[in-house]
Amino acid sequence: MNLQYNKLYARLALLVLVFFYLPQLSAAPRVKIGIDVLAREHPDMVRGKKLAIFTAKTAVDMSLSHSIDRLAKAASVKAILTGDSYFRETMPGESPEVKYDALTNARVYEISDPLQRPPVSTIQGLDLLIIDFQDIGLRYFKYVTLMAQLLDLAREAGVPVLVLDRPNPINATMVSGPVLEVALRSRFGVYPVPLIYGLTVGELALYFNKVFGLGANLTVIGMEGYSRGMTFKDTGLHWVPPSDHIPEPDSPLFYAVTGFLGEMGVFSTGVGTNRPFHYILAPWIDGELLSQKLERHKLAGVRFIPASEKPYYGLFAQKKTTGIEIVVTDRLTFDPFLAGMAILRALNELYPDRIPLSNAAAAEALDTLLGSSKVRRGILGGQTLMQIHAGLQSELNDYLKKRREFLIYPE
Repeated sequence: MNLQYNKLYARLALLVLVFFYLPQLSAAPRVKIGIDVLAREHPDMVRGKKLAIFTAKTAVDMSLSHSIDRLAKAASVKAILTGDSYFRETMPGESPEVKYDALTNARVYEISDPLQRPPVSTIQGLDLLIIDFQDIGLRYFKYVTLMAQLLDLAREAGVPVLVLDRPNPINATMVSGPVLEVALRSRFGVYPVPLIYGLTVGELALYFNKVFGLGANLTVIGMEGYSRGMTFKDTGLHWVPPSDHIPEPDSPLFYAVTGFLGEMGVFSTGVGTNRPFHYILAPWIDGELLSQKLERHKLAGVRFIPASEKPYYGLFAQKKTTGIEIVVTDRLTFDPFLAGMAILRALNELYPDRIPLSNAAAAEALDTLLGSSKVRRGILGGQTLMQIHAGLQSELNDYLKKRREFLIYPE
C-alpha cells in the first residue's frame, strides 16, 4: 500500500513540476532584437572596429548581457555616450569631469541636456557610432531628441551610424497627439513628429535622417519575429526600466495618458504610488463625479473608476487622496492621448478655479511638453473633445503619409 501511495505521490509531483515550471524553463523571447541579429548575422559590421556607443542601462540582449559588453567582445569601444548618470562602474580620468568605463576603458560622456550637442571631437576618427537604447514610444523621451542630435553629429564627423532596433513598448501602430510646432521646439522635442509616433526607434532614426535632412550614413539592424501590433509584453523580452517612474512594460502607455497632465502641478498622476501615471488624484477631486463625466464619452478601450491612494512621496505624500484610476481594457483600440485630453477637459469643466490653463507659466509648460497650444486653447475656447481632436488631424495625416516610407515592419 505504501509503495502505491509513493508512486501516486511521485506522479502528482511530476505533474505539478511540468505544469508550473516547464513553461517558465522553456520560455524564450519571441523577438530577436537588433543587437542579437547583429551578433549572429552581421558580426563583420563591427569586428575589429573602433566604436562609439550611444546607449542606456536598458540596452540588454536576449541573454541579459549589456550591449556594451557584447560589442566589446568583437570591437574596440572607445566612447560611451548616455543621456543619464552613467549606470556602470567607472574609473577616474585626468580631471574631475573625465571618467572611463571600468570594463572597457572607454571614455564616458553624460549628456544631461538633450539640446546640448556634444563636440565633433567626441566621435571623430572612430569607425562607427552604434545607437542602442530602449525607447518608450513618446516624443518627449529625451533619448529621442539626443538620437537626432547624434545623427547630425555623425554626419559632420563623417562617422557611419548603426542603429540596433528594439520594440516600441506601446506598439508601433498607434499614432496620436499633436505634431510638434516648430515654435515650441525644446528639450522635449526638436522635430515635428506626433506625441505618439508609432515607429520603432530604428524607423524613427530613418524618418529623422531623411525627412529633416540630417544626412547621416545610417544603417538600421532590424528585429526578427517582430510585428507592429506587439506590446512589449508580447515580445517575451525582459523589461529594464528606463527610469524609476517607468517600472513596467505597460508604464509608457499610461505615461502617454497622464505624463503631460503632470505639468499642471495641482494634481498627482500617481507618481509616488506603486503604479505611476495610472491615476489622477487630489483632495479636491470627487472621484465619482469625475469618473462619471469621463465615462459618458464612451472612449474605446478604457474605463475610469473612482480611486483613493496614498502616494509615498511627491504631491500629497503620505495622504490618502481621492481621484480616479485609468483602466485600459483594450490596448488595440485605446487612444492614450485622447484619454488624457478628455481628463484635462473634464477637470477644467468641473474645477476651473483649480486648473491653471490661463496661468502663463503653466500654459507654457503644457504647450511645450505637448508641442502645441491647440489643446489648451481648444479647452479654454469651449470646444468639444472631438472638435479639439479633429483640429489635430491635418498635421497627423500629413505625418502618416510620410511615415509609410520608413516602415521596416509591414502594417
